[in-house]
Amino acid sequence: MIKIYFTTDTHGFIFPINYATKQKTNSGVLACGLEFQKDGNTLIIDAGDTLQGSPFTKILWEDTTEGCVISEVFNQVGYDYVTLGNHDFNYGHNNLKRFVDNLDAKCVVANVEILTNDINIAPYQIHTTEDGTKIGIVGLVTDFVPVWEKPENLENIRIKDAFESAKTALSEIKNKCDLTICIYHGGFENDLTTGEKLSDTKENIAYKIAQQLEFDVLLTGHQHMEVVGVDLFGTFCMQLPANAKQYGYIEIENDEFRAEIRTPKSCEVKVQQNWLDLEQKVNTWLDLPLGTFDTEILPLDKLTLATDGSLLANFCNQVQLEFSGADFSCTALANDLIGFEKEVSIREIMAAYQYPNNLKVLKVTPQILKMALERCAQYFELENGSLTISKKFLQPKVEHYNYDFFMGFDYKFDIKNPVGERVICIEKDGKPLENKEYTIVMSDYRATGTGGYSFYKDCEIVEEFDTDTQKLIIDYIKKYGYIEICKDKNFSIVN
Repeated sequence: MIKIYFTTDTHGFIFPINYATKQKTNSGVLACGLEFQKDGNTLIIDAGDTLQGSPFTKILWEDTTEGCVISEVFNQVGYDYVTLGNHDFNYGHNNLKRFVDNLDAKCVVANVEILTNDINIAPYQIHTTEDGTKIGIVGLVTDFVPVWEKPENLENIRIKDAFESAKTALSEIKNKCDLTICIYHGGFENDLTTGEKLSDTKENIAYKIAQQLEFDVLLTGHQHMEVVGVDLFGTFCMQLPANAKQYGYIEIENDEFRAEIRTPKSCEVKVQQNWLDLEQKVNTWLDLPLGTFDTEILPLDKLTLATDGSLLANFCNQVQLEFSGADFSCTALANDLIGFEKEVSIREIMAAYQYPNNLKVLKVTPQILKMALERCAQYFELENGSLTISKKFLQPKVEHYNYDFFMGFDYKFDIKNPVGERVICIEKDGKPLENKEYTIVMSDYRATGTGGYSFYKDCEIVEEFDTDTQKLIIDYIKKYGYIEICKDKNFSIVN
């Protein structure tokens, strides 16, 4: 019997701790690893997005230059094979090399080429288990890495077509193996029940891989969905939620698959002293007080925020406008439930802004703004006269973060109108926007045009900033000490 333990999108959550609350929790790579029972017929596999996403990784890459604690943890757990995720390129070539160089596991990524040949990755590996089973393992990362990543972080790195790379690698190993596994840091572009096509981009192509290639197992990531074990066209597929809250377990015997997604049962983990020292440094930094908000920010449900406005979005837009000097600003609704007490520390900021996005200022016209607002208006549906969230923002992946809040002008949606005709008003100071160019500040993620905003990628970039949004917000609160959050609501929804 072949056993597979599987993690993905761990995002630097190594220890069993909730950084937002500072409480112990049964999660993290070490807690998952406690339950991995390894023998000669067992594989431990990770599907990427390992190096970014938690306060721990921020301190790791900013304050250390030697070794890699994440690699050491993976080595202790006993990982055999990993692939790379799109966020694993966020800290540049040298830190990616640190991770791979210090890793006992083999890194397989068929569609990544290191032009300098100084990072030890391979398109695939053939693994022979104790019972003689030959397992071919191919790794892939989403094609969208170059869309999101800073060019300097991809210097001497080439991202190739994921599907064609998978097809080539499979053809090379298929006749040499008893079992083939694709580790794909990407998700599903079709509904797994109905087969309905949900996305036309190449960001996620797991459904296409299952349908057109003949891997026995497809381990996916990126979307943070729970897919316990689905048979798609004869390929066994799995995906997991993020942040090492759960792990996958698969048994394969006589061409039969048994699988489940498990939550770790214990948080009493084995930790080396240098890991503890770094973790203590992280928590000391997180507990630093920053300042005071003039009001609490309640963690309201997504539909309420999207219809009634978000104080957190107002605050973020305030920061972005002051920093950039742009005419307008936009920021996204978060996927997570986020609230703030009046007294704010770095811990709350890092919990709210997990991704170190930078800002860009673009030139836009009223026509571009209308297109952006029409995309936001797609967030809503009317069901029996009641306003709900569109399934397109919930399936196959939850994407509240593709709904934006704008500041600097007023706007109005009429949800009774057809999609594409819902924006009925865009004004500034009570008058329609003039037919001229304006500047708008947004995250570099949104400026790439992903998430349904493809028109942004053709807009002229006025300015790019190196400082990430997390630091901007921290510096803003430090500067003023007492923050009056804008309470104005500059949009309305008719339904």
